Amino acid sequence: MSAPRGRREGFATAVLLLLALNGTARPAGAAEGSARELRFGVIAEEANEPDRMLRVYADLLAEMRKRLAPKGIGVAPLVITRDLTDLSQRLKQGEVDMVIESVFPTLELQERSGQNLMPHLAIVRREQREYHSVFFARRNGAIKTLEDLRGRTLVLQAERSTSAFAVPRAELLRHGISMVSSGQAAARRGSVFYLLAGAELNQAIWVLNGKGDDGAFSDSDWTHLPDKVRNELMIFHETRPLLRGALSLRVGLDRGMERSCEDILLSMHQDAAGQSALTNAAGITRFERLTPRDLAELGEWRLALKGSSAPK
Repeated sequence: MSAPRGRREGFATAVLLLLALNGTARPAGAAEGSARELRFGVIAEEANEPDRMLRVYADLLAEMRKRLAPKGIGVAPLVITRDLTDLSQRLKQGEVDMVIESVFPTLELQERSGQNLMPHLAIVRREQREYHSVFFARRNGAIKTLEDLRGRTLVLQAERSTSAFAVPRAELLRHGISMVSSGQAAARRGSVFYLLAGAELNQAIWVLNGKGDDGAFSDSDWTHLPDKVRNELMIFHETRPLLRGALSLRVGLDRGMERSCEDILLSMHQDAAGQSALTNAAGITRFERLTPRDLAELGEWRLALKGSSAPK
C-alpha cells in the first residue's frame, strides 16, 4: 500500500535536503551509477528517517568502498526507499543490489520482487545470531497463556517488525487464534486485537499502564528493558528461534561482484576499522555464511508467513 501524500512529500523533501547538504544518498529512482557499482537499498518510512539511515550506514558504505575499490568495484550512494513496495520495485528494476533486513521483510521482498532477491549471509547483531519473540503481560494480571488473549488487546511495535509483529501473528495463528487491528468491528469472535506502539519500550509501558493487556517483542528487547519496568512484567509464552537477520543480494548480480561483496563483508569484523563500521550499522557484530539448516528454516518461516498478513 502506498504512503499517504503528505508522508510521501515529507520523505521526498527530506531526501532532497540531504542530497543538497552532502550528496551521500540517492533517492529511489535517481540516475543509476556504473554497472560496476554496488547499490545498497534501505527503507525509511518516516519523514525523519532518511537522515538516520545515512548516519547508521555511512561508515559501512565507506569501508565497503575502500575494500572493493582494488577489485574495480564502486559502491553507489545509499538508495533510500519509502516502504517494502518501493524497495521491491527497485529490486525488479535493477536499481538495488543489496539489502539488510530481518527475516520477514526479506521474505516479503523476495515475493514482491518476483524472486529477484536471495539471502546470502546471516547477520550476527550484538553477538546474537538467532532470536525469538516473547509474549509478556503484567506480573499480577490474569493472562497466563495464549488462549487467555482471546478478546484482549496485544501491543506490538510496527507492521514491518519481524519479532514484534510478524512472528507473534504467525504464532497466534499456529494456535488457531486470529489477530486483527484494534477496533475492527467485523473481527471473528475470539480474535486478538492489536495496537502499534512504535517502539519496544512504549510497548512495555502501554501494557503496564493498561493501554493494552499484553505485548510481544524479541528476547533481546526484553533483556534491555529498564529493571523497574521488567520487574512488573512476566513472560508467559516464547516462540521458536529464527535468524536475527540476513544480507541479501539481487538475483542476476554480476558473479564477480557477488563474490567480492561476500568476501569483504565476511572478513570485515577482523580489523578495528571494519568492526567499528559494523557496530555503527545498528550493532552488527559480523556476517556469517548461511548454513543448510538456516536455509531450511527460512523455508519453514516462509510457510508460516503465508498463513498471516504480510508486513507492509
